[in-house]
Amino acid sequence: MVKLKVSKYTAYEIVSPFIGFFASLLVLMFIAIAVGENPAKTFAAIYKFSMSTSSRLATGLSIAVPLFFSGLAVSIAFRAGVFNIGVEGQYFIGGLVGALAGIYLHLPRILHIPVVVIFAMIGGALWAFIPAILKVTKGIHEVISTIMLNNIALALANYLVNNPLSGVETESLEAQTHKILPSAMFGRLNGFFRAIGWNVPDHVYLDYSLVIAIIMGVAIWFFLFRTRYGFEIRAVGTSTEVSGYAGIRVKQIQVTAFLISGALAGLVGLQEVFAIRGFYTYEIASGLGFDGIAIALIGRNSPIGVVFAALLFAFLKQAGYGLQLYTSVPNSVIYVITGLMILFIVVINAVMTRYVKALKKKEAA
Repeated sequence: MVKLKVSKYTAYEIVSPFIGFFASLLVLMFIAIAVGENPAKTFAAIYKFSMSTSSRLATGLSIAVPLFFSGLAVSIAFRAGVFNIGVEGQYFIGGLVGALAGIYLHLPRILHIPVVVIFAMIGGALWAFIPAILKVTKGIHEVISTIMLNNIALALANYLVNNPLSGVETESLEAQTHKILPSAMFGRLNGFFRAIGWNVPDHVYLDYSLVIAIIMGVAIWFFLFRTRYGFEIRAVGTSTEVSGYAGIRVKQIQVTAFLISGALAGLVGLQEVFAIRGFYTYEIASGLGFDGIAIALIGRNSPIGVVFAALLFAFLKQAGYGLQLYTSVPNSVIYVITGLMILFIVVINAVMTRYVKALKKKEAA
């Protein structure tokens, strides 16, 4: 029988997000009491709107897909010690490039769908290449450059969709491109899930983007933990100086990590563009890039951790609507809970890290 040995630090890393989550729920209970609401009714409303039916669960999974892509994109950059705050802009550009491939390339369906995915990744990677090069050649901090490029990406997408790439032939309140060809549209997985016993209603979008998310998650996990290049990325993230002394080309690794991060960011808009809307608009869901930062932190920059963190965020988004509909607790409380959860996890992790170091010193003495 094979015994799995888990170090104390690893165990603390696993436990700290759970402690942070339950601590934030405790805060939610006190907030409910403060506004005159019954805590039991509050948690019942969250459950009713998030997990009470197969439809609610499927909706949560659907919401989690773009959140997973965003968290995974941020986490791969964090692993290399760089801060990609530009996921927002990268998925605006990636979605646009992918949409153009879906509109103007005439290919059979079996080729068209992979091609639009690849083009979306290329678009995101190219936009991420700008801050990566600025960092390693000019020393410009990536936080500043990526935030600025977010605004530039939105303005560029706005201009292109309203002018040279506009597909609006009649009056419309929403600027958009031409319709994406049917051969590039993502099919639904609802029928598959119903066939295996999970009753997913037609109004829930579980589509090929879920399959792509699974493939990317497995691929990134294998890349990070089973390849030499993945090891070098993790080493650079731990210490650039030590990595440099060990012969690792730090700047090359950071640029590569940025490109992979941007490529993953380009996939964030796949579901909305290729499954829900059928065209590109610069008004696709905003804010997912910054959600990805929190998801990466809660998921400990691990592909597996990001899965659970994305599902948690999807659950919290649905919970907010439940609070608004069934209780007197305001929907905005969910943002407070999310922020507190991140704060608790960071603080708890810091405390536990110091505790482990103290234990090691004591054992070595």
